[in-house]
Amino acid sequence: MTYTDAQKEILWKVFQHRRFPIVRFELHREGQPELCSIALNDVYIEQPQDSMELVKERGKALHSLTEQGILTVDYSTRVWVQGDYDVYYRSKLYEELCHAVMESSKNPAAVFNLPYMRKGYAGFTSSFLASLPQL
Repeated sequence: MTYTDAQKEILWKVFQHRRFPIVRFELHREGQPELCSIALNDVYIEQPQDSMELVKERGKALHSLTEQGILTVDYSTRVWVQGDYDVYYRSKLYEELCHAVMESSKNPAAVFNLPYMRKGYAGFTSSFLASLPQL
């Protein structure tokens, strides 16, 4: 199988780390928890100044690796290590999302008025790990 540079980078990072934290940027409406929109899915940020272009490229790589059955992504976890997500809270992209949502929420017709960061983890699937050669 041939992998893109972005896919190779993601695979190497997942291999190196016990936990591989990712997030999903969502938009919510206060008082209406069922109302939700995904602003950016499968977000992996290494540095607070990572660009939208770079983050989207990584997200595309993550998504394709999950579609191939190599990685699994779980946003349902309720327990996490807070330090895993510090870079996301300090990121330029999350700051921009928060500012955009707060600015648009001044309009009474705005549908969404709360930015939300859904925390998750990515890891290798058991079927992928089982397919690796045994040493």
